[in-house]
Amino acid sequence: MDTHSPSQAWPQERDLVQQLESIHDIVRARYPTVDRVAFALYDQDTELLKTFVSSNSDDVALRGHEAPLREVPSLLELARSGGHRVVDDIPGTFRTGSLHTEWLKARGYLSSYTTPIFDGQALAGFLFYDSKQAAAFTAEVCGFLDDFSRIIAKLYLLQRQVVEGIIATVHVAVGLAGMRDIETREHLHRMAHYSKLIARHLMVSHDLSDEFVEYMLLFAPLHDIGKVGVPDSILLKPGSLSPQEWDVMKNHVRIGMDIIDQICDEMSLADSLSSRMMRNIVGQHHERCDGTGYPRGLHGDEISLEARIVAVADMFDALCTHRPYKPAWPMDRVTAELRSEAALGRLDAECVDALLSNLDELLDIQQRFADPSQLNS
Repeated sequence: MDTHSPSQAWPQERDLVQQLESIHDIVRARYPTVDRVAFALYDQDTELLKTFVSSNSDDVALRGHEAPLREVPSLLELARSGGHRVVDDIPGTFRTGSLHTEWLKARGYLSSYTTPIFDGQALAGFLFYDSKQAAAFTAEVCGFLDDFSRIIAKLYLLQRQVVEGIIATVHVAVGLAGMRDIETREHLHRMAHYSKLIARHLMVSHDLSDEFVEYMLLFAPLHDIGKVGVPDSILLKPGSLSPQEWDVMKNHVRIGMDIIDQICDEMSLADSLSSRMMRNIVGQHHERCDGTGYPRGLHGDEISLEARIVAVADMFDALCTHRPYKPAWPMDRVTAELRSEAALGRLDAECVDALLSNLDELLDIQQRFADPSQLNS
């Protein structure tokens, strides 16, 4: 059965957020004043610290927050020293602070215990334990939490290894980075970041998790992996495809699904958030909301949100990019075309609005991941 929405009632026993909530329940059974457990991941490439997963006794989570680690000196020092930090009085200790600290104070958190997580020698992120009671983190409590910190770290690192293994397998097995058609590596980077941008914009309205948003960035580039099974004579044809050739081209969705299914089976990802999102992105990114897409002719919300997001991101970049058969369109024409497709019911209007309302970020992504030919022109 297809997943229609990330907020639909899925079995989530393999999802990291569910695992963290289970651990939090165990912790609170012994120390009920531990009101929040949160893991923020560190991105080595961007040097950003990002909210990722959390469990909160009041069910209110901080989501969609990113900040350069260098702008949080206390955490930067923890990363360098590998030590731990106990704060008995958050409002008194941090008169002014980061958005994260100000959010804690606004939600009534009074004390905290923070520990960095490492993958070997490399910083992977930070674990935050927070309480709405002052001075809640005694030596006894911290010693107890250290054991669970190691468990949470192993869960996250295992999850990351699985995701990285999926990406590596795809790159090796089907040559994604060197796709044989006209889509470049830069195109894949751009549409991945466009997809993440859209997902972040929709976090509140669709109750999306940071885990979902991060997976959009990781898995959006897999959308067309099935094209490795399409002959070059069709992939690289400069003119229009014949009806018979078009049927062969459309078969790349089935090929892609076969690849993803094999990878998920080999890695025992029968029903995880990552496997569901990959299957939906690969299998549904050519569906259109009015039912005119392929391979199944799905309508509207029958198409998963992640696939609707990728469809918008992919079309936007295709229109903005020079191809052998067309020049790059100017932004005003691209904007008009996307809004027209949304008005006609083919593209998800909410996803289109989310993308086009962030033009400054779009331009930044285009500049960071410009095709080499554009840089030299």
